[in-house]
Amino acid sequence: MNFEIGRSEDFLVEHCYSCAVPGYLVVSPLAAVESLDALPSRSLENLGPSLAAVTALVKEIVKPLRVYCAQFGEEQSQLHFHIFPRGAALTREYLDAFPQHASQIRGPIVLDWARDQYRCSKESAYESNAHVIDQLRKLWAVQQCY
Repeated sequence: MNFEIGRSEDFLVEHCYSCAVPGYLVVSPLAAVESLDALPSRSLENLGPSLAAVTALVKEIVKPLRVYCAQFGEEQSQLHFHIFPRGAALTREYLDAFPQHASQIRGPIVLDWARDQYRCSKESAYESNAHVIDQLRKLWAVQQCY
């Protein structure tokens, strides 16, 4: 099982291996740091363009309603970024669970809820997302992302 989508001189991009949401990617700097201010200057310069390129990949392949980009560092202290697509089906399930949020969807709550709702084993995450992982890799190679 290989969750890697691609890598650059500064960042590794992998599909999330603990959640069965297609296109949920994790972008990690190759420099092992715990905060933005500890990133090497070149990585800092490439961070915005890198996150934008990864977001564009997800939009192209998954076609979500919205893509969230988040950095928390609660479970794992090494700096990493979540690129999380919120599609129509996930949105419907979320609003069924939280109808009071229909007028204002709250991204961090959606992400947290979905990580629990779709949590699964590495094997299940790979099986359910293998096709999307393959498509993302192919597009990465064509676009030669960052």
